[in-house]
Amino acid sequence: MFLRAVGLIFPGWAGCTAHRARSLLAWALTGFALTGLAVAEPLRVGVAGREPFASGNHPPRGIVVDLWEEIAALNAWTFEFVPVESAESGMQALSSGCLDVLAAETPITRENLRRADFSQPYFHSGLQILVPDRPGSSAFRFFSDLAEMLRLEIFWFVAGCVVLLTTFVFWFERRHNPDFPKEGKEGLAEAFYYVVTLALTGKSTYKGFPGVLGRVVMIVWIILGIVTVAYVTSSITSAMTVEKLKGKIAGPKDLPGHIVATPAGSEASAWLASHAVSIHETPGLEEAVAAMLAGDADAVVDDAAIVQTIDFKKPQIPVSTVGPVFAKVNLGFAFPAGSPHRIPFNEALARLEENGGLAKILTGYFGPDYQP
Repeated sequence: MFLRAVGLIFPGWAGCTAHRARSLLAWALTGFALTGLAVAEPLRVGVAGREPFASGNHPPRGIVVDLWEEIAALNAWTFEFVPVESAESGMQALSSGCLDVLAAETPITRENLRRADFSQPYFHSGLQILVPDRPGSSAFRFFSDLAEMLRLEIFWFVAGCVVLLTTFVFWFERRHNPDFPKEGKEGLAEAFYYVVTLALTGKSTYKGFPGVLGRVVMIVWIILGIVTVAYVTSSITSAMTVEKLKGKIAGPKDLPGHIVATPAGSEASAWLASHAVSIHETPGLEEAVAAMLAGDADAVVDDAAIVQTIDFKKPQIPVSTVGPVFAKVNLGFAFPAGSPHRIPFNEALARLEENGGLAKILTGYFGPDYQP
């Protein structure tokens, strides 16, 4: 009842009434000298983000959690973690006074600086590209792409026509051409040579069948050969173009002209849209990777740290990061405007940077080769 009354008297405190009521009671007790000791309230630390920054709620884990625990220990702060849905909802809770600190993958941008005070950057982030590992040599990939371009049923039809024509020429010439080889192997080889050269070049030493029907057969034969050659040539050209495009994604400049998977509503999605890149939006990064491996996209773009985590911690997934980190941004802890905790936080963060504590935390998530 008391907390509800406080909420009615101070309606702007909705959403964190219990904590504000405790603070009001502590202030009252101190003000009226009913106690000689100040009541120390634990700091409310909002935690939000995706792996590796934050994951789980009971208790939360991740880079921001490990880093906050180190800094809180250096400053002898007591605290309680408050799970929040996202960095944006955490910023709103911070603005309304429901949080004392926001530990999340929050970018230090001009817009965010108007809403809160920020610590020094604890992480330099941005976007990065993830591409599938393509097995085999270039020659293997070329013939694989060529097989996709060619329709085998067409070639079975052409092969059947060649066999029939070769057999017919062999049978006809043995009976009507005294100069034609009589031996089976030599005759079939000669007939096959006639058929192929006439089909591919339109010219041959073979004069063809006599009569009107014979000339019609010869014309169909030539047309069929021209169509076959044109089809094979276009298929090889297409396969070479596809092979050239695949594997040419080496950086952000190569993304236009490709389909790129990315989580819907992410910073990556906004960047890709602003650079006229075709986007395949998915609910999350795992779905984006699955779409790429299924052939629905040529690459994945998302937060560099999260992409690198997949490459490092999930080697069974056949993907690799390529190119530099781009659209760079710094991440920091957010505090309410004028918070007395920001400067001690920055001092402790600088100490961790100097003694290698921050690097130890980060290499635990990104591997020993990670360079902060």
